[in-house]
Amino acid sequence: MLAVERRIARPNVFEIDLGAIAENTRAVRAAVGLGVRIFAALKANAYGFGLLQVAETVLSAGADGLSMAELNDAIRLREKGISAPILLYGGNLPSPDVVAATEHHGVYPTLLDLESARAYSEHARRAIGAFVKMDVGLERLGVAPNGAREFISAVQRFPRLRLQGVYTHMHIVDNPDAERYARWQFQRFENVLDQLRRDGVEVPIVMAASSAVLLMTGSMTLNAVDPGHLIYGLLPGGPQLVEIPLHQAFASLRTRLIQVKEWSRSEWRSAAPFEPDGVNRIGILPIGRSDGMVALHSGQVLVRGRRARVLGPPSLEHTRVDLTEAPEARVGDEVVIIGRQGADEITPAEVMAHQGHSVAVALALEVRESVQRQYLPARTQSE
Repeated sequence: MLAVERRIARPNVFEIDLGAIAENTRAVRAAVGLGVRIFAALKANAYGFGLLQVAETVLSAGADGLSMAELNDAIRLREKGISAPILLYGGNLPSPDVVAATEHHGVYPTLLDLESARAYSEHARRAIGAFVKMDVGLERLGVAPNGAREFISAVQRFPRLRLQGVYTHMHIVDNPDAERYARWQFQRFENVLDQLRRDGVEVPIVMAASSAVLLMTGSMTLNAVDPGHLIYGLLPGGPQLVEIPLHQAFASLRTRLIQVKEWSRSEWRSAAPFEPDGVNRIGILPIGRSDGMVALHSGQVLVRGRRARVLGPPSLEHTRVDLTEAPEARVGDEVVIIGRQGADEITPAEVMAHQGHSVAVALALEVRESVQRQYLPARTQSE
């Protein structure tokens, strides 16, 4: 049975397989072992799959904590009763309101510099746990390795900060030097951790492995990981040298025909808003640019188990399809944009290739909130 967000809407449905997300979480657990904490990454509304539903699923499947970029997302989860540890990635200025909300909801903020650390300590009313992020090669957020030791020592001197963890996100490339480059970055991270140990600094959580690292090697897990792509059955860039069985969380994108009409225009036929050759019958779908359709189709859809090409670019709320080869198609018939119908299937990979998407997470993020979500429930391990 489907768990459905019930609302009156156009017949556009994004079907999400929570069972796949649960299986992927368990696969990550099997890969890293029982002694490693899993902070499942739920950035960008859980990569487009639904924040609350994914959070509940991964925690039930064995994740230890959650990580995300939006403080409002963390607050929403707390208000829904989720008490698991939450790591807030960098990106939030430490204003008094942000610090108060972080403290009140028991979220671990990321510290990037002395100014942010000082602000959290000054605005907090009691001691709060915090993570420090190092930048070892991605050249994005984080303190540089050559200044990390001093920075972490300074963090420990602030009266209302408690060092909960140190983490990094490594730059993983897809070329023959990928492993060597990753190990250089990892060694920079480990060198700082070794210095901290010699200084007597205890760091409860150390984390360097996200999805791309986990697929490349099992030697960089330390005592925590924060996978994102893998949780949703997506493959990040970089070498895939470790076998982790994955299941696709993007189950389907479906709609229905809302108009079917014969097309026999003879005058100005060449000026039609699509390539007219061979077109004798047109179907109209109630999904368009405002729903994300421009980036979500493979150039074809499935109608009554047959492929029908998309005619011209989607308009704001509608898309045309060629029903010439499906004369029996009628208003109300299901149309599959992504997914299986009959013996045929349009896969997310096919859409990615047609659209030229270079980032695996792009597809679900393109599905707008105007498209209703349906959730295939997670199964227990005994089922």
